[in-house]
Amino acid sequence: MNVSMTRFATALVVTVLVGIGATAAEHKGLAGTNWQLLQLGPNGALSENLPTLSFSNDGKVSGSGGCNTFTGTATISGMAIKFGPLAATKKACSEQVNAQEASYFKALEQAQTFEMRATSLLINTKAFNEPLSFVPPKM
Repeated sequence: MNVSMTRFATALVVTVLVGIGATAAEHKGLAGTNWQLLQLGPNGALSENLPTLSFSNDGKVSGSGGCNTFTGTATISGMAIKFGPLAATKKACSEQVNAQEASYFKALEQAQTFEMRATSLLINTKAFNEPLSFVPPKM
């Protein structure tokens, strides 16, 4: 192999490894994080019953819909995200909280992509034109 071919091959390997590292960092970026819903598509979340979302280190998710707790899995590939299946408890809540929770669970099941920002998580879904907007939970 000549010198220019060797440099090209080295550059290609470095580019591939950097790309792999970025994907691993994206996965690690959500692992171990906890979020509180701020916006449910075009609607603000009910302040007294804020849904939550937590990502474990093993690909599992859990949280609250505002009334019921849920668990499930999250599959992440690059910036694509897919939840499911999600299982939730079945407590009865007010009509308004039940409606918010149903919309939240439906939106998670229709998640497509995500974006992490310095202090927020945005999840784009088929359910709404606007993303679900999350912030770290208040301590």
